[in-house]
Amino acid sequence: TFDRQELAAKVMEDAAFKQFMELAPDMRQAVEHFYHSRYAACLGLMDKIKGDLELDIHMAPHVDKLYALIRSRALVQYFTPFASVRMDLMADAFNCSLQELQKELSQLIMKKEIKARIDSHNKIIYARHADQEVSTFQRSLQMGKQYQRQTTGLLLRLDLISNDLAIRSSNRVLGPPRGDRDEEP
Repeated sequence: TFDRQELAAKVMEDAAFKQFMELAPDMRQAVEHFYHSRYAACLGLMDKIKGDLELDIHMAPHVDKLYALIRSRALVQYFTPFASVRMDLMADAFNCSLQELQKELSQLIMKKEIKARIDSHNKIIYARHADQEVSTFQRSLQMGKQYQRQTTGLLLRLDLISNDLAIRSSNRVLGPPRGDRDEEP
């Protein structure tokens, strides 16, 4: 399975494959619909040519599995950019019922292809970004430790200044300038 850029480069823009796709215009259109996220049109065209593919002795044993893989890939691509999606809108986009969609999404979640949870009551699917939560927690913990180190350093420096401790060189005083010290000439 290709991602969007690979699909464009290896299928839609490749000259040799483009000539091959011209021989099957419905398949070319289905690929274009898939690439442009028009999944209902893509799946509709695939259903239209399914009968022809089932007549091919080499392709027939693989048609149902290929269709299922393409549909699940489309569901994953549709959901990926969102934090939540209303399932009724998703069902319309895939031209299926809510029950069918919920069953397919449940299977994808169990296979860990989609990191999400389903709110069956409100018919909304919510993305789970566990990696993002963990990284945010780790960054906040790191920032807390950094703040603690800086604060400890500042308190130490404040104690040194209040007790008039400074490292003196032969001619100059190192440390922050104070009113009772002469600044460098």
